Amino acid sequence: MDVSKILLDILIVLLAAKLAAEIADRIGIPAVVGEIAAGIIVGPSVLGLVHESEALRTLAEIGVILLLLEVGLEMDIGGLRSVGRASLSVALIGIAVPLGLGAGAGVLLGMSGDEALFVGAALTATSVGITARVLGDLRALATVEARTVLGAAVADDVLGLVILTVVTRIVTGGSVSALGILGIVAVAGGFIVVATAVGLRIVPPAFAFVRRYSRSTGTLVAVALAFTLAVSELAHLAQLAPIVGAFVAGLVLARSSSAERVRSELAPVGHLFVPVFFLAIGIEVEVGQFVEPAVLGLAGALLVVAVIGKLVSMYGLLGAPGDRLMIGIGMIPRGEVGIIFAAIGLREGVFGQDVYAALLLVVLLTTIGTPPVLRARYLAIRNRRRAVAAEPVPAGQSAVRLDDGGAVTLLGEPATGDALATAFTVARLAEHHPLGESTLEWLGAFPAGPRRFDDRARAELFSLLREGGTRSWRLLTSSGILERALPELDDAIGNRHGDGFDLDPLARLTFPRLVAVRHALAERTTTPEWADELLLAALVTDATADGPADAEAVARRTVGRIGLGTAFEEAAAGTISDAQLLPAVLRRPDAFAEEPVLQLAVHLGSTDRAEALACFTHATYEGDRRSLDRLDELLEILRETVSHPDLVDRGAAYEVERRREAACATGVGRAVADRLRAAPREYVLTQTTEDLVRHARLCEPPPGRGDVRVSVELLTDDTYRIEVVAPDRLGLIARTARMFADLDYSVTSALAVTWGDRTALTSYRVTAAEAPDRDTIAAELRVRLDQPIAAPPAPGVDLAFDDEGSPWYTRCIASGADRLGLLFTLTSAFAAAGASVHAARIVTEADTAVDTFELSSSRSGGKLDGVTKARIRDAVEFGVAPPRRGFGARRRRRPAAARSAT
Repeated sequence: MDVSKILLDILIVLLAAKLAAEIADRIGIPAVVGEIAAGIIVGPSVLGLVHESEALRTLAEIGVILLLLEVGLEMDIGGLRSVGRASLSVALIGIAVPLGLGAGAGVLLGMSGDEALFVGAALTATSVGITARVLGDLRALATVEARTVLGAAVADDVLGLVILTVVTRIVTGGSVSALGILGIVAVAGGFIVVATAVGLRIVPPAFAFVRRYSRSTGTLVAVALAFTLAVSELAHLAQLAPIVGAFVAGLVLARSSSAERVRSELAPVGHLFVPVFFLAIGIEVEVGQFVEPAVLGLAGALLVVAVIGKLVSMYGLLGAPGDRLMIGIGMIPRGEVGIIFAAIGLREGVFGQDVYAALLLVVLLTTIGTPPVLRARYLAIRNRRRAVAAEPVPAGQSAVRLDDGGAVTLLGEPATGDALATAFTVARLAEHHPLGESTLEWLGAFPAGPRRFDDRARAELFSLLREGGTRSWRLLTSSGILERALPELDDAIGNRHGDGFDLDPLARLTFPRLVAVRHALAERTTTPEWADELLLAALVTDATADGPADAEAVARRTVGRIGLGTAFEEAAAGTISDAQLLPAVLRRPDAFAEEPVLQLAVHLGSTDRAEALACFTHATYEGDRRSLDRLDELLEILRETVSHPDLVDRGAAYEVERRREAACATGVGRAVADRLRAAPREYVLTQTTEDLVRHARLCEPPPGRGDVRVSVELLTDDTYRIEVVAPDRLGLIARTARMFADLDYSVTSALAVTWGDRTALTSYRVTAAEAPDRDTIAAELRVRLDQPIAAPPAPGVDLAFDDEGSPWYTRCIASGADRLGLLFTLTSAFAAAGASVHAARIVTEADTAVDTFELSSSRSGGKLDGVTKARIRDAVEFGVAPPRRGFGARRRRRPAAARSAT
C-alpha cells in the first residue's frame, strides 16, 4: 500500500469536492451534482488524477453511512402526522409504479431479469434533500403540499432501504421463492422496527448519561459514531445493507436530548467523508458512455419512466387537501438515494457501465430539471390562494384555537394588523400540536410585504422565545414569515444553515443557547426583569454564524425593528459582546482572585448584569458539571464584589488606572510596567507612585525557587525600610518576623502583597541599633525557610475576624500591647492553622499594636472556616510548638494549595 499515493488521492478529492460545491452553489444547482461532475473530471475518464482504490472505496463507504445517519437524524415523523396517511399513499404509489415500469422497460430493452429488477428499484427513490431545498428557498415548507411530499419522501427512504435489501439479496443470491422474498422483507422490516424500538428505550438515557458525566469534548460524538457503526454491523450480520443500520441509528439518535450536539459535531466529519462518496461515483464513471447512442437511448427511456412513475403518485392523495400536480412534481427528483442504488448495482456486478451511466444521467437530469418546474407550479398556486379569503376575525381578537383533535386551527381570516401576532401564536403551538388544514393554507398565503410589530406581536414573540422549539422556527422560516418580520435574523439563520450537505437547509433550527437560557431562567423562583433581553440575545447568538461582532449588529437591528427601545438594545447587545468574558476568566488559574474579579465587577457594574451574563454563559458549559460549578462560584463572588461600592466604584477604578499609568510613565521597562498593571487594586490605592515603582522593580525578574531578594534603605537615624521578595510560600512572613526578632529589630509597620505569578513582596519599617546588612538578611532567610515554625504564646491579644469586608478574604484584626516578636507569633499562628496571608498592615501607636491581615484558607483558597479561626486563636494564646520528629511522630504536611505570602 502506497500511503503517499492514498494521501495524494484524498487531497485531490477533498479539494475538488469543495471547489465543486462552491461552484454549484453559485450557479444554483445541487452540490451533489457538482461533486459527481468533479469526480468525473478528476477520475480516469478525463484528467486521470485519481483512480479507484480500496482506500477510496472504504472512505466512500464511511461517507454513505454518515449520509444515511444524517437522513435518520433529520427525519421528523411527528411533524408530518397531519398529512401522514396521504404521504404514505403517495409513497406507495411512487414506489410501486416506478418499480414496475422500470423493470418492465428494462426487460423490453433487453436486460436480464436481475438487471431490470435493480433498475426498477433504483427508480423508486425520491430525494428528500432536493425537494426540501427548492421548497425551502420558496418559503413553502409549511404548505400542505410540501408536508405531503416530504412525508412521502421519508416513507420512500424507509421502504426504499427495504427494497434495496430485497433486490440485492435476489440478484446476488440466485433464484428466490416468493416465500423467500417475504422472509427477506420480514427480516428487513423487522430489523428496522425492532432496532428502532429497542434503541428508543436504551439510547436516549444512555446518551444523557454520557453527556452529563463525560469530560472530554469529543466523547459524545465518538460514542455516537461508534454506535452508528455498531448498528451498521448488526444490519450486516442480519444480511442487510450497512446503510440500513446507519439509518436506524439516526432515527434513534434523533430522539435523544443530545441530537443537535451530535449533528453539529458530526457535521465536520460529514464534510470530509460524504463528498468522497459522491466523487467516487463520478470517478467510477466512464465518461465515454455518456455519448454512446445506446446509453442515451436507454437514459431517455428510463427518464420517461422515472417522470411518469412519480407523477402518477399524485393520485395517492385521494381526498386529502393539496395540489396534486405539485405533489407529483415534488416526487420526481432522485438525488443522492438513487445514486446509492446505482453505485451498489455497479459494485455488485448487477449491470455494467452502460446501465450505470444511463441511471446516473437520469438521476442528474431529474435533480437539475425538477426545481424550476416545481418553483413555477408553487408560485401559481400561491397566487391563486391569495385571491381567496376566509371570514374575517375582528381586530384584536385571537383567531387561533385548538380543535377537538388537538390541531391548531383558525377561526377565520385574522385582521391584517393581527397577522404577525397570529403567526407567532401558531408557531408556538406548532411545537407540540399538528397544524390544521385552514392554518396551513393561511400560512401558505401569508400577507406579502414587511410586517410591523405592535404590543401584541411583541408579547407573542417573547412567548415564542420561552416555549417554542425547532418546529416553531422551522414553520416561521419555511413560510417566509420570519423574513418579512425580522429580515436581519432570517438572513443570519440562512447564512448559518446554508450548507451544501444539509438534506434540509431548514432542519437545524435548534438553538442550544436559547434552550440553556430558558432552563436557567426556569430554575429561578421569580422571572427577572432582564429575562427578555437575555432570551433575544441568546436567539441572535445561536442564529448568527459569523461571531459576536456580527451577532451584536444583528441584535441591534432586530431590537430596533421590534421597537423595544435603546435601553433594551444596549442590554441585549452588551450581553452578546460580553459573552466570552466569564469563560475567559474561568480559564485563568487565578479565576477567583481579586484582580480578575474586580475587573469583571467594575465592567458589569451591577448584580443584575452579573447574573444575566452568568445565565447566558450556562450554554457554554452545557453538561459540564465541573465548569458549571466553577461558574456558579464565580457568580457568587461577583455578587458579593458588586455589593461593595467602594470596590467597584467607577471613580475608584479610574483612580487605580491613573496610579498605574502614572507609575508606568516614569520610564520603567516593559516587564516592570506589566507587573504594575497586574498589581492588586487595593494595594495600588494605598501606595505612592514611588513605592509602586520601587516594589515592581524589586520583583523583576520574578524570583526563582529558593531565591530571596532583599533591599535595605535608611529612613532616619535608627529606622530602616527592609523589603523582601521571594516566591510565595506558607510561613514566609512568619519566618521573616522570627529572624527580625532574633536580630532585635522592632517592626513598627509592615506591608505584604502577592501577585498572580506567586511573587510575594513584604515591606517592613524597623528600628535597629545597627544598620541591617542586606546580604546577611538574605542568606539567613534562605536558611530559615526550610526550618520548622515554632512561636511563643501572646496572651492578651484580641483577635477579631471579619468575613464581610472582602469578597475573597477574611480580615483578621489583632490588637494588644506592642511587644518584640508579636508579628512573628501572629504570622506563625496563621501558618500553623493553614491560613495564607495576602496582605498585612502593621500599625503601632504608642504602646499599642493594631495589625490587620487579609487571610484565606491555604487549602480551599476561600475564606476561613470556623475551625481554622479557632486554631489561630489557640496558636496565639498557647503558642506554636515545633513538629515532633522520630519514630511514631505524626509528620506535619504542608497544605497542598499554599498560595500566599504567609
